[in-house]
Amino acid sequence: MYNNALEILKTLNKNNFEAYIIGGYPRDLYLKIENKDIDICTNAKYKDLKKLFKEIKDNKYGSYKIKYKNQQYEITTFRKETRYIKNRFPKKTKYTKYLKKDLKRRDFIMNTLCIDRYGNYVDILDAKKDIEEKIIRLIGSKNRIKEDSLRILRAIRFATKLNFKLDKKLEDAIIKYKPYLENLSSDRKKQELEKILKDKNAKYGIELIKKYDLEKYLNI
Repeated sequence: MYNNALEILKTLNKNNFEAYIIGGYPRDLYLKIENKDIDICTNAKYKDLKKLFKEIKDNKYGSYKIKYKNQQYEITTFRKETRYIKNRFPKKTKYTKYLKKDLKRRDFIMNTLCIDRYGNYVDILDAKKDIEEKIIRLIGSKNRIKEDSLRILRAIRFATKLNFKLDKKLEDAIIKYKPYLENLSSDRKKQELEKILKDKNAKYGIELIKKYDLEKYLNI
């Protein structure tokens, strides 16, 4: 799957588009953890991707699924910061030509590590440093938790899976904005909690939920 993903990057590069593997896969590869979920980011838009890949589905918000050699990949067009509604969704999708702007609108520093077409790491925001120090830090201000409260559960899920610590700014943001968890759908909360509780390190995840007193805001 990884080699096929590199082929996708090469196809995009040959057609004058930037493209990188992004998110959990590069992070886990750096940690030597198995991950079969590969996401790709690019400055190519839907109309461009349709010309290059026959099987493609638009998932909204500049996110698409393509099928390549019988394997499915999620591709997102570079996006930049925008206002959020209902503490979860961007009000409007705004595209950008620049990878750095796309990385800055993401959730945690450790998830910004990229891989290029040659298999080399691209580390613009010092993700490797956080991965090596086993710490989860927000990108930007504490407001990132308010604009999308699902990031609270994502932070705990990642901490559980990787046995990482949360830095103080992230902890403070969780404590301040935890009431916004009530705005999330029950299904979305259940999805994240199930991943935490099924993890072999679930005890740590439960400890974090109790530490930040999140139970009364989960309402499930």
